Amino acid sequence: MKKPNNGLLESIKSSFSTNKNDFVDNDKNKINFFYTLRFKLIALFLIPVVCIILLGIVSSNQASSGIEKYYKNATEDSINMAAEYMRFGFDNVKVASNQFVGDTTLMEYLRNQGDMMDRRDTMNSTQKTISARITSDEFIKNIYIISDTAKSIMTAQVQIEDGFYAGLSETEIGKYLIENPMKYIWSGQDDYLDEKLNTKPDDYAIRLIRPFGNLDSVLIMDIRVDTINKILADLSFESGYLGFIAPDGFEVIDKTNKNVKTDKAVFTDQQFYKKALESNTSTGSDTVDYKGKKHLFLYSKIGDTGAMICSLMPLSVINNQASNIRTTTVIIVIIACLIAITTAVVLSTGINNTINNINSVLRRAAKGDLTIQFSIDRKDEFKVLSEQVQATINNMKQLIQQVKDLSMEVSFSSNSVSKASEAFLKSSSDISRAMTEIEQGVNQQALEAEQCLTQMDALNKKIELVSDNTKEIGLIADNTKQRVIEGTYVSDELNKQTSSTISTTKGIIQEIEKLAEKSSSINSIINVINDIANQTNLLSLNASIEASRAGEYGRGFAVVASEIRNLAEQSKSSVNDIKFIIESILEDTINVVEIARKVESVLKLQESAVKNTTDSYQDINESVEKLVVFLKQISENVDSINETRVTTLSSIENISAVLEEIAAASNNVSQSSNEQLHSVESLNLSAVRLDTHVDNLTKEIEKFKV
Repeated sequence: MKKPNNGLLESIKSSFSTNKNDFVDNDKNKINFFYTLRFKLIALFLIPVVCIILLGIVSSNQASSGIEKYYKNATEDSINMAAEYMRFGFDNVKVASNQFVGDTTLMEYLRNQGDMMDRRDTMNSTQKTISARITSDEFIKNIYIISDTAKSIMTAQVQIEDGFYAGLSETEIGKYLIENPMKYIWSGQDDYLDEKLNTKPDDYAIRLIRPFGNLDSVLIMDIRVDTINKILADLSFESGYLGFIAPDGFEVIDKTNKNVKTDKAVFTDQQFYKKALESNTSTGSDTVDYKGKKHLFLYSKIGDTGAMICSLMPLSVINNQASNIRTTTVIIVIIACLIAITTAVVLSTGINNTINNINSVLRRAAKGDLTIQFSIDRKDEFKVLSEQVQATINNMKQLIQQVKDLSMEVSFSSNSVSKASEAFLKSSSDISRAMTEIEQGVNQQALEAEQCLTQMDALNKKIELVSDNTKEIGLIADNTKQRVIEGTYVSDELNKQTSSTISTTKGIIQEIEKLAEKSSSINSIINVINDIANQTNLLSLNASIEASRAGEYGRGFAVVASEIRNLAEQSKSSVNDIKFIIESILEDTINVVEIARKVESVLKLQESAVKNTTDSYQDINESVEKLVVFLKQISENVDSINETRVTTLSSIENISAVLEEIAAASNNVSQSSNEQLHSVESLNLSAVRLDTHVDNLTKEIEKFKV
């Protein structure tokens, strides 16, 4: 017989304890921060922020390059426009000089030709003309028409000494003019002219000097330094250096920039200026080192004057706007990071709190408290998740309630089985004792039958002695009578024992029939238990389906459902084993009933034989009593007695054979009853264990709060 699975309850307890330990481990073994949703959300939010940072860096670099290029182009265009404007002004000055040099009336005046009145008129008209020119032209500050042969005409209040031109001819400028009487020259600072004209370097920016042919006369036109400064100031240089450099290296530096605090030459002593001066291009730019810093050097030559506009712009100033963009980008990126991190923290905190709430509720559910309720104030997927988990727990609660109800029925059925098995065990014990008594009685009857055979042998000898010695017949008759009385007594006892055996056999048959009926009732109980096991298995299957729908959170319930299903299958297996045992017992009981009925038939035959033996003994007694009377008939009746002896001997032999068969049958019945007793004891043990398991299962189920 298959023994019940004693480890079933332990496996269920292990499953519960494993689920509880899983939750405990989740509490003790904290998740690594780098695997948390909070870190992942922050990382996901920081990815676009990093992209923004990279975009800011690339944009700032491109902006720096673009701004530098734009600033360079814009500054170069501005300088070129200023140079073009100066060129235009200088060309007007040159045109004006052509007018003066080409004026025949003025040329006659300088030759000192004509009468005094004409010469005075010419001087006055020329004076008015140059005054008007100064007024109308913003570039011209003073005009000097100086001659060693005629009175000088000029707009400045200055006394010109005689021999001015002769002294000028000894200077570099004068020598050039003498060699090129039809050309002109643009000059910056000149000591001789400043001394004679009583001017200072700050009074003008550049001078146009032109001779009147071969006459000892010269035209000098001073360019206003204010106009140059105004043009330079209009370029709006906030930093760096901007200047107008005359052909001789005289510099007019824009002083509107507060950062410019120098009276020294800025450009003329620098190598990059000399390189630009020697260049064939009218405009240009280059990155140069000035006072240990990087500067952008720009220049634009003003026509054919030899002068040019130069600028030095620190690259740090040029990149200042790019730095502002970079700073703005950094600030925006920092704000974006703060917003992203705050958003990620808020979202992750909400998700974390919700998950902790769900875990807390699930921990209580894992400990058996199925009365829990979710209270999640959200409107997203977590609400759907909590509702599904709540539905799963409610279904589990219903399942546990059903299992609890079924466990009560199983407990009641197990109690019934236990009681029936106890009654069955008691009946089997009674049967075993009865069969033992039957075996003892049959053995006693066999012994007495053997004694009967011995007595019949002695009777045979006495009959022979009667036939041989009639003299001793009286003594023999007395002995025979005594023996007959004893035989009658033994036959009566044997008859009583046979009747007792028949009565006991009938009792055994009745008890066995009752045992068969109880076995049938146990079979119906087993069918009920089998139905309960099937129903439990079906409920476990439903629970497994619901747990699989719950996913990861239903794993513990899936284990419980699996263990319940295993319990149901093992209960069903145990019930089938019990059913097999009951059917075997029922079959053995039927066999015992048949054997008992055979024993009853044999005992009835034995009763008839014993009755015949008793009748024979009575006949012998009567014959012995009549023996004294009918002594004379002894010889005649010897043959009849001999025949009776033979018949009696055959009957006793038959009785002995029947008793041996009864003994063998009793032995078989005793063995069957012992086997039945062993089976019933195993059934009783299984019923007790089943009752214990049901009690333990009920206790485990009662741990759940539903």
